[in-house]
Amino acid sequence: MKDRYSRALVQRLFFLLVGNLLLLLAIRFFMKEGGSFSQVLLRTGPNVAPVAIAGLGMTGIIFTGAIDLSVASVMVVAGTVFGILVSHGVSPWFCFAACVATAWSLSMANGYWVRLLKIPAIIITLAGLALYRGLALIIADLGLPAFSGNISVPDERYHGPGKLHAGWILLLVLILAAAWELFAKSPRRWLALGNSEEACRLLGVNPGPVLQSAFCVGGVFLGLAALIFTTRVQAIEPARMALGFELQVIGAVVLGGTNIFGGEGSYAGTVLGAIFLYLILELLIYAGVSPYFQELITGTIIVAVIGLDCALHRKEKLMAELA
Repeated sequence: MKDRYSRALVQRLFFLLVGNLLLLLAIRFFMKEGGSFSQVLLRTGPNVAPVAIAGLGMTGIIFTGAIDLSVASVMVVAGTVFGILVSHGVSPWFCFAACVATAWSLSMANGYWVRLLKIPAIIITLAGLALYRGLALIIADLGLPAFSGNISVPDERYHGPGKLHAGWILLLVLILAAAWELFAKSPRRWLALGNSEEACRLLGVNPGPVLQSAFCVGGVFLGLAALIFTTRVQAIEPARMALGFELQVIGAVVLGGTNIFGGEGSYAGTVLGAIFLYLILELLIYAGVSPYFQELITGTIIVAVIGLDCALHRKEKLMAELA
């Protein structure tokens, strides 16, 4: 574990753990008489699940030095496919599987295009940010002749994963992710690629398949996040669904201590970062802050964290090159 986590990363994990506890205490302080603090705790898992699970997938991708800016739009396509199948009366389990498979397939496609075109992932996925949302609208228009901008899902049988089982899905994913990070070889290879692509080549490791495997595993996480996110809402709106979701995910990953340039990070930090951002928003709500200021404050925190992390790690990288 000492070799796996740097001192700075351990400090970040400790800071987030303490910060989350302090935020919970602050929420308890601002709660009005009669409010249920236990309900706040029970809601945290299910509500944070989409960002936390998608963040786990993003963490592995950023380990390699890449990034996926299209995660929100990929979720929109997955949600749209889910909604169309529901509208045609397809069984719930098939709809759930199709939602996960769609997100996984598009994530795999992102990795493939990055490898094939030799273009940085940030460029490929930035294009996907608009392309996939447009694709979702086209699919909805073709799949539903009477498409009016949203797809209603009134049958509660299709809401189980998001409304009833989100917390348990998150717990299971966290256990599997912890085991994966501790015992699997892939996370170590992703970190090695993020530290030095040339060093990987010298060691006989082909960077292409390593990068593709990160997008592959990331797609599984993203598919589960899309399933929970989609099955929590009564109507799917491809044009408006998951707006800004990618910033929440990247913010959670970077806040959790993962180097935005790759080569360092942890799954645990990402989960703690996702909880931290969620609890900040909850605190603002209980403190009576205007919804407009809630968005402003949360967005400012995310941008500040990402910007500061980029600046610090860029400086560290320059110092290492000069050494």
